[in-house]
Amino acid sequence: MAFKKPTINKIKTDIKALSIYIRTIKKFGKSTLFRDVVLEKYGDPLRGLLVGIGAEMGYTLLDELNHTHVETWQELVEMKEWLIEQKGKEHNIEIVAFDVVDEFLPILDREVVRLSNIDNPKKLCKSVKGAYGGYNAGIEIVVQMAKDYFLDLKKAGVGVWCVAHTKYKNIKQKGDIDDGYMSLSSTLTSNYESIFGDVFDCVLTGYIDRDLEEETITMQDDKEKKIRHATGETRKLYLRGNTFIDAGCRFKDGSVPEYIVFDKPNMAKEFIRVLEEGMRLSKSTIVSVEEFKKIQEDDLIKDEVKEQEITKEEIKNNEIVAETVEENNDTIDVEKNKELIKNITTHYKEATDEQKTKVKAILNANGASKFDASLPTKVFEEILSIF
Repeated sequence: MAFKKPTINKIKTDIKALSIYIRTIKKFGKSTLFRDVVLEKYGDPLRGLLVGIGAEMGYTLLDELNHTHVETWQELVEMKEWLIEQKGKEHNIEIVAFDVVDEFLPILDREVVRLSNIDNPKKLCKSVKGAYGGYNAGIEIVVQMAKDYFLDLKKAGVGVWCVAHTKYKNIKQKGDIDDGYMSLSSTLTSNYESIFGDVFDCVLTGYIDRDLEEETITMQDDKEKKIRHATGETRKLYLRGNTFIDAGCRFKDGSVPEYIVFDKPNMAKEFIRVLEEGMRLSKSTIVSVEEFKKIQEDDLIKDEVKEQEITKEEIKNNEIVAETVEENNDTIDVEKNKELIKNITTHYKEATDEQKTKVKAILNANGASKFDASLPTKVFEEILSIF
């Protein structure tokens, strides 16, 4: 791979340039948000793709959603190649969401176990922890495979979302003498969680903040007991973390709010506005909203022109390959032809009438009635294939 010369980075203006890792409790509306963002941004469901993984099929009741389903690593690899190689040909997908990574990683675990057993047939393993000799070697390979997978899509200009579920975890920092504190994070182990923390631009965490009311009741034994009732709730999607919520984005400090309140059936417009506003305010030279929209329009035109140029280049390359193949088909290698004629003559003596007829037909099609070493080499290779 050739060295890529350094260039000055310019912040992208489109939400599809952001890799987004979103984790919430079940039925928070993660898949719905993705569907709505695609429709709000592009007005066409075919511009997005939701990938259901393994046992996860959370899109049954989502209308206007372009989706597929994968269950093996081979299917995931084939899909990635299709997304990259067929962009602008068989599809125009801009953003892909993987739902959920809780099902994605076990597929990689099984693949690494399979590869380990192929490489080390004398030391078979049953789990990823024992793969490649153990000591977390298998887990490290899974982490790298996952990072490479998402990075390939990102480099190809495909927006990537990954969806996960949340879980309360006890956080205890090194050197702490107390029991630590509780934090809302994902269901993944720290090794697998690092895949998304290291590679993705936005780590978003959904939380339902409930309003509680305390009431004192008297029990049958005349003892009093305090109970709490939920009197209301607010759904929040955190973009910035705190001591209780694990979240974070690569935006400049102060460019996005701590969280977005989900108080509407369709939050796509607000979600896009907040994230793209974060992109605008993260630029070294902050431009106005109107100027930023103009930049977005210019970037969109540039992307379309770039895609057209890539397509034209591919067509040109295909034509060159076709011409090369055609030229190669007319190549005349006299010395090679003489060797092929010797081989053909040996077979021809014992050939059937049908085979002899086919040989004569090939010679006639090339304007010859006998084995002439000045004919294109492809003629003799085709004749030899008859036998």
